[in-house]
Amino acid sequence: MQAGSCSITEHREYMVSETGCVFCTVVTALQRADSYRFPDSGDTFRKIQELPASIVVLMPDQYYTGYTLVISKTHATELFHLSESESTQYLNDMLQVANALDAVFHPRKLNYQLLGNTVAHLHWHLVPRYDCDPHPKRPIWEHSHTPNLLSPEAYDARIVAIRQHLS
Repeated sequence: MQAGSCSITEHREYMVSETGCVFCTVVTALQRADSYRFPDSGDTFRKIQELPASIVVLMPDQYYTGYTLVISKTHATELFHLSESESTQYLNDMLQVANALDAVFHPRKLNYQLLGNTVAHLHWHLVPRYDCDPHPKRPIWEHSHTPNLLSPEAYDARIVAIRQHLS
Protein backbone atom coordinates (compact mmCIF):
# COMPACT_ATOMS: atom_id res chain seq x y z
CA MET A 1 0.00 0.00 0.00
CA GLN A 2 1.37 3.40 -0.98
CA ALA A 3 0.94 6.91 0.47
CA GLY A 4 2.27 9.32 -2.09
CA SER A 5 5.74 8.21 -3.23
CA CYS A 6 6.68 6.32 -0.05
CA SER A 7 5.26 3.36 1.75
CA ILE A 8 2.92 3.99 4.67
CA THR A 9 5.49 2.43 7.02
CA GLU A 10 8.25 4.76 5.79
CA HIS A 11 5.90 7.74 5.97
CA ARG A 12 4.78 6.85 9.51
CA GLU A 13 8.37 6.53 10.74
CA TYR A 14 9.17 9.98 9.33
CA MET A 15 6.06 11.56 10.85
CA VAL A 16 6.74 10.40 14.42
CA SER A 17 10.42 11.35 14.41
CA GLU A 18 11.58 14.18 16.68
CA THR A 19 14.73 14.62 14.61
CA GLY A 20 14.59 17.96 12.87
CA CYS A 21 11.15 18.87 14.28
CA VAL A 22 10.88 22.65 14.23
CA PHE A 23 8.35 22.70 17.09
CA CYS A 24 10.58 20.55 19.30
CA THR A 25 13.20 23.27 18.80
CA VAL A 26 10.62 25.99 19.58
CA VAL A 27 9.40 24.23 22.74
CA THR A 28 12.95 23.73 24.04
CA ALA A 29 13.82 27.39 23.38
CA LEU A 30 10.61 28.74 24.93
CA GLN A 31 11.08 26.72 28.09
CA ARG A 32 14.13 28.94 28.68
CA ALA A 33 13.15 32.24 27.04
CA ASP A 34 10.16 34.47 26.31
CA SER A 35 10.57 34.41 22.52
CA TYR A 36 11.99 32.37 19.68
CA ARG A 37 13.11 33.88 16.38
CA PHE A 38 13.07 31.52 13.41
CA PRO A 39 16.46 31.76 11.71
CA ASP A 40 15.14 31.24 8.18
CA SER A 41 12.11 33.58 8.16
CA GLY A 42 12.88 35.97 11.00
CA ASP A 43 9.36 35.42 12.42
CA THR A 44 9.18 35.54 16.20
CA PHE A 45 7.05 33.34 18.43
CA ARG A 46 6.31 35.08 21.74
CA LYS A 47 5.56 32.86 24.71
CA ILE A 48 2.37 33.67 26.53
CA GLN A 49 2.84 31.01 29.17
CA GLU A 50 4.12 27.52 29.83
CA LEU A 51 1.33 25.22 30.98
CA PRO A 52 1.66 21.64 32.30
CA ALA A 53 1.55 19.94 28.88
CA SER A 54 2.10 22.83 26.48
CA ILE A 55 3.72 26.09 25.52
CA VAL A 56 1.27 28.85 24.54
CA VAL A 57 2.43 31.22 21.80
CA LEU A 58 0.96 34.44 20.40
CA MET A 59 1.18 34.20 16.62
CA PRO A 60 3.20 36.94 14.88
CA ASP A 61 0.34 37.71 12.47
CA GLN A 62 -2.45 39.23 14.55
CA TYR A 63 -4.84 39.84 11.65
CA TYR A 64 -7.20 37.66 13.72
CA THR A 65 -6.76 39.39 17.06
CA GLY A 66 -5.62 36.90 19.68
CA TYR A 67 -4.53 34.16 17.24
CA THR A 68 -2.64 31.71 19.43
CA LEU A 69 -0.89 28.34 19.22
CA VAL A 70 -0.95 25.74 21.99
CA ILE A 71 2.07 23.51 21.27
CA SER A 72 2.45 20.15 22.99
CA LYS A 73 5.65 19.86 25.02
CA THR A 74 5.79 16.21 24.00
CA HIS A 75 6.58 15.39 20.40
CA ALA A 76 3.62 13.49 19.00
CA THR A 77 1.81 13.66 15.69
CA GLU A 78 -1.58 12.42 16.90
CA LEU A 79 -3.53 12.96 20.12
CA PHE A 80 -3.78 9.21 20.63
CA HIS A 81 0.05 9.00 20.69
CA LEU A 82 -0.01 10.72 24.09
CA SER A 83 -0.80 8.77 27.24
CA GLU A 84 -4.32 9.21 28.53
CA SER A 85 -3.22 11.50 31.35
CA GLU A 86 -1.01 13.58 29.06
CA SER A 87 -3.68 13.94 26.34
CA THR A 88 -6.22 14.94 28.99
CA GLN A 89 -3.82 17.56 30.37
CA TYR A 90 -3.04 18.83 26.86
CA LEU A 91 -6.75 19.23 26.10
CA ASN A 92 -7.26 20.96 29.45
CA ASP A 93 -4.41 23.36 28.63
CA MET A 94 -6.07 24.16 25.29
CA LEU A 95 -9.44 24.76 26.98
CA GLN A 96 -7.82 27.04 29.56
CA VAL A 97 -6.30 29.11 26.74
CA ALA A 98 -9.63 29.18 24.87
CA ASN A 99 -11.36 30.52 27.99
CA ALA A 100 -8.67 33.19 28.39
CA LEU A 101 -8.97 34.27 24.74
CA ASP A 102 -12.73 34.52 25.08
CA ALA A 103 -12.44 36.59 28.27
CA VAL A 104 -9.89 38.99 26.77
CA PHE A 105 -11.10 39.43 23.18
CA HIS A 106 -14.83 38.53 23.26
CA PRO A 107 -14.88 36.92 19.80
CA ARG A 108 -18.11 35.95 18.04
CA LYS A 109 -16.67 32.44 17.65
CA LEU A 110 -13.42 30.64 18.43
CA ASN A 111 -12.00 28.25 15.83
CA TYR A 112 -10.01 25.21 16.99
CA GLN A 113 -7.67 23.68 14.42
CA LEU A 114 -5.45 20.66 15.04
CA LEU A 115 -4.05 19.72 11.65
CA GLY A 116 -0.33 18.85 11.61
CA ASN A 117 0.02 18.48 7.86
CA THR A 118 2.74 21.13 7.63
CA VAL A 119 4.41 20.69 11.04
CA ALA A 120 3.95 17.13 12.29
CA HIS A 121 3.96 18.02 15.99
CA LEU A 122 0.73 18.44 17.99
CA HIS A 123 -0.34 22.07 18.10
CA TRP A 124 -3.73 23.72 18.33
CA HIS A 125 -4.43 26.86 16.34
CA LEU A 126 -6.91 28.91 18.39
CA VAL A 127 -8.33 31.59 16.13
CA PRO A 128 -10.79 34.13 17.53
CA ARG A 129 -13.33 35.13 14.88
CA TYR A 130 -15.20 38.42 14.80
CA ASP A 131 -18.17 39.94 13.02
CA CYS A 132 -15.75 42.23 11.19
CA ASP A 133 -13.89 39.28 9.61
CA PRO A 134 -13.96 39.51 5.81
CA HIS A 135 -15.50 36.00 5.69
CA PRO A 136 -16.59 35.15 9.26
CA LYS A 137 -18.17 31.83 8.31
CA ARG A 138 -15.29 30.51 6.18
CA PRO A 139 -11.87 29.05 7.11
CA ILE A 140 -9.14 31.63 7.64
CA TRP A 141 -6.90 30.16 4.94
CA GLU A 142 -9.48 31.06 2.29
CA HIS A 143 -8.79 34.77 2.82
CA SER A 144 -5.33 36.06 1.97
CA HIS A 145 -4.31 39.19 3.80
CA THR A 146 -1.36 41.36 4.62
CA PRO A 147 0.02 40.17 7.98
CA ASN A 148 -0.86 42.42 10.91
CA LEU A 149 2.47 42.73 12.72
CA LEU A 150 2.29 44.67 15.96
CA SER A 151 4.74 46.83 17.85
CA PRO A 152 6.65 45.07 20.64
CA GLU A 153 4.51 47.00 23.15
CA ALA A 154 1.26 45.83 21.53
CA TYR A 155 2.40 42.18 21.55
CA ASP A 156 3.37 42.58 25.21
CA ALA A 157 -0.02 44.08 26.09
CA ARG A 158 -1.87 41.15 24.50
CA ILE A 159 0.37 38.64 26.22
CA VAL A 160 -0.14 40.29 29.63
CA ALA A 161 -3.92 40.36 29.15
CA ILE A 162 -4.05 36.67 28.20
CA ARG A 163 -1.70 35.69 31.06
CA GLN A 164 -3.97 37.43 33.58
CA HIS A 165 -6.78 35.09 32.54
CA LEU A 166 -4.56 31.99 32.60
CA SER A 167 -3.47 32.47 36.20
